[in-house]
Amino acid sequence: MRFASPVRTDLIIGMTLAETFLLLLFVVWYGHTAILRQDPAARMKERLTWLEHENERLDKELKQANGQIADLKWRLDWWRQNFPAVVEGTSGEEARQAASRGHPKCQQNNILVHASVCYGQISMTWLTESPEFSKWLADSGRPQPTVGVTISGLGAIQSVLTGIRDYYSYTGNNTGTECRFDYRLTYGSDGDYRYARQQLFERVFYPAGGISQCGTRRKVQVVQ
Repeated sequence: MRFASPVRTDLIIGMTLAETFLLLLFVVWYGHTAILRQDPAARMKERLTWLEHENERLDKELKQANGQIADLKWRLDWWRQNFPAVVEGTSGEEARQAASRGHPKCQQNNILVHASVCYGQISMTWLTESPEFSKWLADSGRPQPTVGVTISGLGAIQSVLTGIRDYYSYTGNNTGTECRFDYRLTYGSDGDYRYARQQLFERVFYPAGGISQCGTRRKVQVVQ
């Protein structure tokens, strides 16, 4: 009579125990699932746990969104304060140009004068009506140039430019940011160009209206 090998017997016993363990595990899992399917309270508890986790996730996202909204609101308020002439509906290119100016426009139609420095002859023609600027001039007792009038002579021009600088200070005190008018320039020689821009007009205006050169040189008679 032959007896089974001890090693083979242990292997069979081990496999049987493993199968038994898996069977018990399956029974426990199935029973738990059946309880969840059959027990409304268990299903409600599971649902409540999921809702709590979902609520925590949504609450975190809401806080992040509120932080982003607060940041965007601060940026928008800063933009409106520093660039009040940029109205609602402004295109991206217009907004970019406004931001690159350094000072915002004083009004939408912002080209105030056409300056001319042609071979030593200096003049400045008023191009645009500015209600706010005109009111300030009237309130401060200063002369009000009308559209189309040409101011000649360095002294008269510098007097008007001084008034415009004072108006900038007034807008800065009222709004927190000084505005700037734009201008057009016509020049004759290289010396005229440098003088007009560096020494005279661009201390007051931005050259957003365009720069051109005088067509012909005019002879200036010098009185001895």
